[in-house]
Amino acid sequence: MYGGGVLEYQALYRKYRPQTFDDVIGQAHVTTTLTREIADGRVAHAYLFTGPRGTGKTSTARILAKALNCENRHADGAPCNECGSCEAITQGTSLDVLELDAASHNSVDDIRDIKVSVATVASAATSKRVFILDEAHMLSKAAGNALLKTLEEPPDHVHFVLATTEPYKLLDTIRSRTQRFDFHPVPVEELAGYLSTTADREGYKTDPPALVGIARHASGSVRDSLSLLEQVSALGAGTVDMAGVRRALGLADSEVFLRLANAVAGQDAKAALELVAELSAEGVDLRRFVAECVGFFRGVFLAHYAPNLAEISDEPSEVYESWKKAAELIPAGEVLRGVDLLGEALVRIREGREERLMTELALIKLTRPETASDPESLIARMDRLERRMGKPTDVPKLGEASTPTELSKTVPSTADEPTTSATTVKETSAKEELAEAAAPLVSDDESAEEPKALAIDITFEQLQKIWPGLFGGLRDVLGARRWAFFREAVPAGVEGNIIVLEVAHDFHLSALEQDDAVSKIVATKASDLFGSPVRVKFRSKTGQPAGVDSETKIDMSQLEERPAAETDPAALLAAELGAEVVDE
Repeated sequence: MYGGGVLEYQALYRKYRPQTFDDVIGQAHVTTTLTREIADGRVAHAYLFTGPRGTGKTSTARILAKALNCENRHADGAPCNECGSCEAITQGTSLDVLELDAASHNSVDDIRDIKVSVATVASAATSKRVFILDEAHMLSKAAGNALLKTLEEPPDHVHFVLATTEPYKLLDTIRSRTQRFDFHPVPVEELAGYLSTTADREGYKTDPPALVGIARHASGSVRDSLSLLEQVSALGAGTVDMAGVRRALGLADSEVFLRLANAVAGQDAKAALELVAELSAEGVDLRRFVAECVGFFRGVFLAHYAPNLAEISDEPSEVYESWKKAAELIPAGEVLRGVDLLGEALVRIREGREERLMTELALIKLTRPETASDPESLIARMDRLERRMGKPTDVPKLGEASTPTELSKTVPSTADEPTTSATTVKETSAKEELAEAAAPLVSDDESAEEPKALAIDITFEQLQKIWPGLFGGLRDVLGARRWAFFREAVPAGVEGNIIVLEVAHDFHLSALEQDDAVSKIVATKASDLFGSPVRVKFRSKTGQPAGVDSETKIDMSQLEERPAAETDPAALLAAELGAEVVDE
């Protein structure tokens, strides 16, 4: 009981260590297999237990040793836990069970001592000797090789159990000589139920959400969850509630994440900075807060695309609801950008950078994309402009408005407010801003009409002038496969703001027409050179287009592919490191 004056206090994870296979939680796939092997007498000579910390690897190895040496073993293979052998193993005094830590027994000499112990007979004729090698991945390569022969062909009365959290560090030859069992993190709901049972045994007053919070923070580790339960109960004088969990672990309130989502959706940098200041004043661990923000934005992203979150995530229902609410506020693109920014901030914090500064910088970039120049931020700004404009159909079509003045006339007005009001001017300004931002882009829908104000007609002479630069700059952008087809294209004419390119071979023409990315890449590059949006189309080389004289054709022999860059090592060292060439 809590507060009892017991002098020899035991930590909860030691006090409630599993003593039978039924006591092990969340690992039924392991315990069921082991009990059947023991009951059928088909126990392997070596086992490899792998999985995260605190999931029951070493405890299961001890229970296996009990079952092999139990004097009154049950028919289903479970130990009685009452005979002298079981009690000796529980107390750690059995001569037949040797538990070694590979971190401190990782040399060839230590393996030689194990070989000597293997050759020793058991304490009784029917007993089995079990060697439990914990943290087996710490064995050196030489020690692992020295253990191979003994591990492969031990005496009949000897069994090995290797436990590790990093199985990939073990030698392949060791893994191939063992029967492997993977221990899984315990699900949140199952772990919370186990904590509730343990708290009742200890006499703690508990709040179910607090137990769920502890289980989530333990990340599937039973040992970590019991240690956290013990810590929170000590802080609350025998009471385990959500406030105590937050105080003990430095966690932020769940409502904080929705406040952050509102700040991001509203581009409210001030609210985001005030949130960080508030959390810092309350003693919240900002490093943990940033990590939880990454997890929250991951959940919001899942809410955008997964109709049933319970099938792909292990969280309480209220967490799913908060994800869905945030998904209604923040577009998927900005959510991914948030994951990237917060992830980068977390890495820098772990490298030793100042926690509050890194958190504030990440949130400013997240709420104000204009403070960053990366492509994701530019896309976020474009998305917000489009949302300000409403649906894409609100943008005037070709012929509806060709000048800013005419554009302002297309803005709908009410009977109470003339078109020249401040509201009309504001909407017109937003449309002009969107038009300017979209100018260098090429529409994904080739058949869609563009506003006349966004494009200008080009001449064939202008195309001739920019073609060498356009042709030479596309090789690296298109890649080897697309360039092999595109290099056969030659300018044939212009149609308004459309560049017409002719291709001699039908096979090349078919490949270029089927790959929409080629025309979009060429159009984007050409738009940059012309200073206005253009489009590109390919056609078969059937003759001269109307309006183009044969004398104006481009001499393709004057075009050369850009040679590969050559680097002088001496010049590179001189430029980068300030080296000086010395003649001997």
